[in-house]
Amino acid sequence: MQADGYHCRQRLTATHVVESELQHLEWATRQPMMRRLNACYWRRRVLDVKGGYELTAQQGMRIERMLKQLADHAGSSVA
Repeated sequence: MQADGYHCRQRLTATHVVESELQHLEWATRQPMMRRLNACYWRRRVLDVKGGYELTAQQGMRIERMLKQLADHAGSSVA
């Protein structure tokens, strides 16, 4: 086992990268869903950002808002 912590997934703190990702995801999740780029795909992308970066409180709220919208969209397409 490594003592330096590189075996664990590190959370990044690059604010400009997070902002760019969030802007893209917010735009993309407002577009009409396609077969491959559906709500499940975008949910995975949003969760990757949530788990891969240290988010500010505002960024966390934006993530949660997107996840709720995607859940609502996935639920409406199943019915």
